[in-house]
Amino acid sequence: MTQYWHMQMHPDDQSFSEVLHSILENKKIIGLGKWAGGQVEKEDFFNRMKVNDIVAIKNGGKLIALVQVIGGAYEVNDDESETDWIVFRRPIRVLDWDSWGKTLPQPRKTLVICSSENAETTKIIKEWHEKVNEVLTKRGLSLTV
Repeated sequence: MTQYWHMQMHPDDQSFSEVLHSILENKKIIGLGKWAGGQVEKEDFFNRMKVNDIVAIKNGGKLIALVQVIGGAYEVNDDESETDWIVFRRPIRVLDWDSWGKTLPQPRKTLVICSSENAETTKIIKEWHEKVNEVLTKRGLSLTV
């Protein structure tokens, strides 16, 4: 069963969205850095998140991209590029870029699972995913990996 998530990806800089587009498109990863107090997020990222889960990437409440997890979590400690702060990673495929200007009512938190079907955040992400699935189906592309 597909789970829905929303995730904020940035080192410590909220103006990170330009580089974030490049990371998602070119590196095809999502991930977390190491920080004090981030153990719950790391546990969810490694153990609760699954292949084919859908993640809305955001900057604050502003949606950036909708991605699908296509592989397991792993740790990288020797990256010397602009993604060196992303220690815990998962491979993804970008399903869509936000072009409709929606925002999520829950702007905070790094990684959150959408646990309530009735929550506005869940409804927004699921609606976006359903629209993307319609396009993928019309194009004859697989919805899962």
